[in-house]
Amino acid sequence: MDKNFQATFDQCPNCGSDQRFCEQLGQELKDRGLARPDWTFNYDVRNGVVMDGKYTQIHILSGATLPGFTIATDICMDCGTLYAVRLNRLEGEMKPMPRQGPIMPPISNPRFS
Repeated sequence: MDKNFQATFDQCPNCGSDQRFCEQLGQELKDRGLARPDWTFNYDVRNGVVMDGKYTQIHILSGATLPGFTIATDICMDCGTLYAVRLNRLEGEMKPMPRQGPIMPPISNPRFS
């Protein structure tokens, strides 16, 4: 897959409508001056990296990159279909996991006994 992959879907894949519920709610805020003109409101936005849990963590070095994604969804106002309106492929950098130090038992203090 192209590392710069991006896709935008302007119409519902089910009925072809371009009327989206959350997008129109966001537009109401913009019309009233309560949101930035370039802001877009979606039903849900998810992002992350693709990895096989601890298997990937064990086999990859800190600072290496993994394929990542952003998916924005909205709801068609004409037929109710929930669908992706925007897909982006990203690169996510692995950060070193912080080492957990030893757990120290509480110190006995006669003032708190």
